[in-house]
Amino acid sequence: MMKILRTMICTALLVAGLYGCEKIDVNKLEGTWTEQYDPAVFAMDGSVEYTFDGNGHYHLHVYDALSDKSHDYSGTYAIDLIDKGTVTINPQMSDYSNVTYKLVKLTSREMEWQKEGTTYSVGSWGSDYRHFVKCK
Repeated sequence: MMKILRTMICTALLVAGLYGCEKIDVNKLEGTWTEQYDPAVFAMDGSVEYTFDGNGHYHLHVYDALSDKSHDYSGTYAIDLIDKGTVTINPQMSDYSNVTYKLVKLTSREMEWQKEGTTYSVGSWGSDYRHFVKCK
């Protein structure tokens, strides 16, 4: 009886441990994502939309509602899921455009990034912490 109980406890601990090591499926990154937050807490004056092609290239469309102007950018990204679980935008750049984010969440519908070296706070929404929903 004690052996069965010990086996059940070990099995439960193993399942809990494996569940805690959730892997990020990089294939879910491919597609178009729009930055979105709870409007009661953080209102954006425009929109930010990333399209990731799955081959290390992205297209960024930024709309500024205050000036009624749009800008489009293209670049590359690199993903490091083995060591850090990060995405780096423009990894070859050494200027301000190179930025690395920890992939906090990546599902087929939702994605969250936390800028490397920062901690989450509501006041950092849109800069250090970024939240996206899939639109295409």
